[in-house]
Amino acid sequence: MRLLAVAAATVALLMSAPLAAHEGEHMTPPWQQASPWPDRIIATFESDPARSLAVSWRTSADVTSTRAEIALALPDARFDMKAQSEPAQTSILSLDAVERAGVKIPIKHNEGMPAVAYHSVRFDGLTPDTLYAYRVMGADGKWSEWFQTRTAPESGPVKFVYMGDAQNGILSHWSRTIRAAFQTAPDARFMLHAGDLVNRGSRDFEWAEWFKAGGFLHAMVPAVPVAGNHEYEAIGLTEADRARALSFLWRPQFRLPTEAALPDVLKETVYALRYTPDLHLFVLDTNQADLTVQAQWLDSQLAASQARWRIVTMHHPVFSSGKGRDNEKLRTLLLPILLKHKVDLVLQGHDHTYARGMVGEDMMAPRRTSFGQGEKLATMFVNSVSGPKQYEFKADGWKTYEPAAVNLERQGENTQFYQVISIDGETLDYTAYTSDGLQYDRVVIEKKQDGIKRVTTNENTAPPTRTRENTVPYVSPNF
Repeated sequence: MRLLAVAAATVALLMSAPLAAHEGEHMTPPWQQASPWPDRIIATFESDPARSLAVSWRTSADVTSTRAEIALALPDARFDMKAQSEPAQTSILSLDAVERAGVKIPIKHNEGMPAVAYHSVRFDGLTPDTLYAYRVMGADGKWSEWFQTRTAPESGPVKFVYMGDAQNGILSHWSRTIRAAFQTAPDARFMLHAGDLVNRGSRDFEWAEWFKAGGFLHAMVPAVPVAGNHEYEAIGLTEADRARALSFLWRPQFRLPTEAALPDVLKETVYALRYTPDLHLFVLDTNQADLTVQAQWLDSQLAASQARWRIVTMHHPVFSSGKGRDNEKLRTLLLPILLKHKVDLVLQGHDHTYARGMVGEDMMAPRRTSFGQGEKLATMFVNSVSGPKQYEFKADGWKTYEPAAVNLERQGENTQFYQVISIDGETLDYTAYTSDGLQYDRVVIEKKQDGIKRVTTNENTAPPTRTRENTVPYVSPNF
C-alpha cells in the first residue's frame, strides 16, 4: 500500500510540475554557439525545385567568405571528385540588437550574444528527379558532412509532410514529431511548416532548438516555411518603437522565392511554388493587418495556374477550431477566393488543435456528418499542431460558420500531429498521424480531367476522437 501511495504521489507531482523545456535558460548550450564550423544547415526552394536548390547555414562572424559544393550522388566512393563549387552569399548579423530607423534597439533575450554570419547558395542547372549530394563550408577547410537530397520530378508521384505549430518545447517535445514524420514518410520531398516554428521569433535559443530538433532532416528534406504570428515580434522600448516586425532571423535562415508583384514587406513570406506540373503551392502571410494585396495576388495566381492540384497554406485558419478564436476578416476576404477557384487543400496552424472539414461542390447544400464515397468536393480545410502546446476545441465546432456547407469531419485535442500528403496523377491521399505514428484521419480524393473532385475514401471514425477527457490530463507547461 505504501508503494502505491508513493507512486500516486509521484505521478501527481509530475503532472503538476511544469515541463523544464528551458532548463538553464540563461546559459548558452554548446549547440547554440556559432563557431567556424557550419551549422543550422537547411535546404529550401528559391526557384524551380526541379532544377535548383537553395541552402543556408550559419557560422561565427569571423567567417566572411565561404562556399558550398554539389555533386551527383553516385554509388562511387569518391563521387566528390566531380563536385562543383558555388561561392556563398554572406551577411553578418548582430543578435543582441536590431537597427530600426538608424537606432539600435537591444534584444534582451539575446543579451551578450556575439554576432554571427549567415551564408547561402543556390545551386542551379540541376537535373529533375535526380539525387544530389552537397556540403557546405565554414572557415577554410571546415566542411559539413555530405547531405543527399533529390530534385523535384517533372511527372510522377510526390509525397510531402505538413506540420502545424511547433512553437514550444521544441527540442524536448517537437523533436519526436518531426522524427516520427520522417519515419513514416522517409521519401517525403519536402516538409511544410505552417507557422509558429518558434515562440519568440527573435530569440536565438529557440531557433537553436528548432534546428537541433530536426537535425540532418532540415538539410536533406527541403523546408517550405510559413510565417506565423510568433515569427513576428514587437521590439522596442518606447510605444513608437513597438511596431510588429518579422523576425530579423527569418530571411537569413530561409532563402525563399521573392514575388516581383508584391511589396518588399512580403518578400520571402508570400510566395508561390510550382513543385511539379501537377502541384502548385501558394504561401500567404496572414500576420499582415491588410491582406488585400495578398488576396489580389492569390486570386490572379490561382486564375493563371494550370496545375491539377493547388494547395494554399497560411498560419491563421479560415475556420478556427480553438476555443475563443476566430479570424472573421481573413475569412471574409480569402474564403470567396478559395471557393471560387476550388482550391484543393488549405493547410493551417495557429489554433493548437486538430480539425479537418470540407466544403462541398454544392456550396449551399445542407450540412452532413461527413462526405461519403463519390460525393463532390470543393475545398478541404485542415488546422493542425505538431508541438506540445494545446488549446481547447470550440464547443460548437464549425456549426456557426457560413456558408452552411462547411462540414467539420474530424477533430482532436491534447495531441501532437503530423500529416503526410501524397499526390499521384488523379489521386490525392491525405493522412494525419499522431506523434506515435498511428493513423488518426485519412481522406483520398480523386480528380478527373473534368476537374471535378470526388471523395473515394474517408476514414474518420477510428481511433476514437482524442479529447482532454480521454488523454493524459493537460497541464499548461512552462515552456
